[in-house]
Amino acid sequence: MHTAKTQRGTVKPRKSADPSPLQAELAGRILKALNEQGAGTGHHLVEQDLCRQFGVSRTPIRGALKLLADQGRVEARANRGFVLLKPVTNVPDIDPVDPQDEEDKLLFVEIARGRNSGKLPVEVAQQELVRLFNVKLPTVLRVLRQMADLGLVERKPGNGWSFMASIDSSRTRSESYAFRRAIEPAALLQPDFQLDRPWARQSRELHLAFRRKPWRDVLAIKFYEMNSDFHEQLARCSGNRYILSAVQRQNQLRTFMNYQWVYGVARVQASIDEHLAILSALEAGRHHDAAVLMEGHLLASRRTNELVAQVPE
Repeated sequence: MHTAKTQRGTVKPRKSADPSPLQAELAGRILKALNEQGAGTGHHLVEQDLCRQFGVSRTPIRGALKLLADQGRVEARANRGFVLLKPVTNVPDIDPVDPQDEEDKLLFVEIARGRNSGKLPVEVAQQELVRLFNVKLPTVLRVLRQMADLGLVERKPGNGWSFMASIDSSRTRSESYAFRRAIEPAALLQPDFQLDRPWARQSRELHLAFRRKPWRDVLAIKFYEMNSDFHEQLARCSGNRYILSAVQRQNQLRTFMNYQWVYGVARVQASIDEHLAILSALEAGRHHDAAVLMEGHLLASRRTNELVAQVPE
């Protein structure tokens, strides 16, 4: 089993059949390096050396080594880390991944999880985030700046950061869903509504492709981006700039809540199916049916949110 980061440097299991893109890419790069070195059986792989070589922190390197162990390439030895079981004679094709981008996404998800679970306080120092999540300071700063751009955090004097109070309130979530149920179905009934059919076809293909993917925590980011685009583009199709502005503001509010997905894969698939049904109705010119489906979609999302909120930690 390889792993993902959690609070205070501990780890949680992740299915071996579903490595992260960064783990798979690093595993391939490690094999390529061993092949080029002519490393033999029993060669000791030093985590710190690999971190320096590939410019990443220890957590993804450990994940890559555990992936190689699952594949029978290396073996974990007590108090010795990992050793090579036999010389590397075949190197897999490497699908290039931006390690920095992948680490940023992982940290974004972990901060969201920590804040939404109450494990992260309202105010936190960037060095504390470095310690809690076992990542480098530049990674923390990049992610905090991304969050600041989205209106999720604000910088305090010194090295402190404060999460915006509005994203923590269950009342805020409830009011957001109520507002969206009033606005988004109405967007589909606007007299100037005109479906962007090329976008609709592209969105359908993206939804179907996403539905086939095995679920991983880091996919919460891509799922939210797809979800956000779906609702914003339909608001844009309404031809009403005030509706579009309202939906865009709601998307900002939802960003932090949705980057940490706690509702399970069943809700992911149901949400995708609901989006596809709305698209089908709009493509057929059945705008009233689409509006009813949109209201049902938002109601189902709200109910799921409320049920999860009632589950004790």
